[in-house]
Amino acid sequence: MYELTLEKITEATQGELRGTGGAGEIQPTGVSIDTRTIKPGELFFAFIGERTDGHNYLQQALEKGAVAAVVSYLPEEASLEGFPIIKVKDVTKAIQQTALVMRRLFSGPIIAVTGSTGKTTTKDMLWSILSERGPVLCNAGNHNNELGLPLTILSLEKKHWAVVLEMGMRGLGEIDFLACLSEPNYGIITNVGHTHRELLGSQENIAQAKAELLSHIPSQGGIVLNKEDRILLKPWLSNIRCKVSWVNQNTSADIWARDIKELWNKDGQPSLSFSVYTRSGRECSLMLPVPGVHNVTNALLSVAMARQLGIKWEEISTGLRNLKLTSMRLELQYCDQRKILVINDAYNANPASMQAALEVLASRAATGQRPIAVLGNMYELGDYEEEGHILVGKKAKETGTAYLITVGDKARLIANGALKAGMKEENIHICYDNIQALDILKKIIQPNDVLLIKGSRGVKMEEIAIGLLSR
Repeated sequence: MYELTLEKITEATQGELRGTGGAGEIQPTGVSIDTRTIKPGELFFAFIGERTDGHNYLQQALEKGAVAAVVSYLPEEASLEGFPIIKVKDVTKAIQQTALVMRRLFSGPIIAVTGSTGKTTTKDMLWSILSERGPVLCNAGNHNNELGLPLTILSLEKKHWAVVLEMGMRGLGEIDFLACLSEPNYGIITNVGHTHRELLGSQENIAQAKAELLSHIPSQGGIVLNKEDRILLKPWLSNIRCKVSWVNQNTSADIWARDIKELWNKDGQPSLSFSVYTRSGRECSLMLPVPGVHNVTNALLSVAMARQLGIKWEEISTGLRNLKLTSMRLELQYCDQRKILVINDAYNANPASMQAALEVLASRAATGQRPIAVLGNMYELGDYEEEGHILVGKKAKETGTAYLITVGDKARLIANGALKAGMKEENIHICYDNIQALDILKKIIQPNDVLLIKGSRGVKMEEIAIGLLSR
């Protein structure tokens, strides 16, 4: 953690410091909102969540070595004599205010990554590339919201030379808010899809929400955009003050790809190779140890940003070869007991990512395995809900899925789409929950099958993967 004294934190949060003499000079070594993982020397923020109140754990934080706590009230039962306390109006806001002070102590590049799909994968790719230069900070897991993002910033250390921040969004104003918290000097918008259409009403409004990032990038920074979104983003392109790089898989942009090949070796490991072109011509060939032709676009987005930051082609190549994706993103899990392969893509889903995952399933099945798709509800699609689910069902048939199992009320529409496309009714199973789907799977799977498991976060379809992989 950068050197921030309790006095500076009190000033940043407009709080009141209570403690013994000299408390203001204390420098926490880090921050925490969880006494289960807090370390000696850290500052405890008594965050109030949906299920728990950090103020109930102040005594525990003290006993575990916290140097101070930030609170909005003091519980009567707490015995905190001599324990420095910063009293604020709102602990969540205090976390955000402290993070902004921390961010302003950092002089390196901060890259914001947002988009309807692919933002976590693009973040992972960019982190892997930039890490060839030295330590890079990025959000862990789903820490991409108004709490997780500032907590990520508060873990900044002097060893970090760059920061990659994924930004989530569920409505207008959220990207703007997160950008105000983090003040990025570079940005990537992976694409504009239909995710959160239920909340925003149209794809144009989704584009507007993503485009909030554009006006925050300073003139000395840079933006990377997907050329396929040029028309959707056009109303907000005038807000850009910096360099822009456009990428695309198959058409001439600032950076594009050709000679795309997706392969699976004899050990069942995937690779994705392609040639990268710029306005100067062919630059190099790149290889990624992941499946999915759609990931070429994610790679191009990260490559374009890396080039803006001055990263050499050799470093880009090495970084992508060493890529490790976040769990439940096309994660390959082998079940030796059942002799099957599970493609666990259960973290989240929308129509575009579902169709891309079905392409991966088909690619793997082309090596001689029987493809089974287990697909769950897709949420927040609004008036695109019926069309989006039906399109996924049609894609399942088109890509040669042998068995389709749907999970949830909305996912019945996926089954309808598959039926309309000509899939046999006896090869389609409609389930209400993960338990029912798991029971059906255990009856139909055979050695050498490959299963795709994917659905929106609320369906928690990783439960099916766990059930299959457990003994």
